[in-house]
Amino acid sequence: MRRSRQNAESEVAGHLRGLRRAIQALAEHHTSEPHELSGHQTVESRQSLLLSFERLEACVDEMQEILVTIMEATRDD
Repeated sequence: MRRSRQNAESEVAGHLRGLRRAIQALAEHHTSEPHELSGHQTVESRQSLLLSFERLEACVDEMQEILVTIMEATRDD
């Protein structure tokens, strides 16, 4: 049972790393060239996009912290 739990924890951690890389790649793609927001908004679209991607990365950080907390709380001594 312990090996199964370790595999699951490792898999989740791997997914979070992959999610972070995908978010960074998507952010790079969307912020490297000027894009108009839908409706031809005049808001600073690049800044808005950067803020959105920062929020996504913060969510991944939080998920990683929660995973570590769970792993520490349920660790076999």
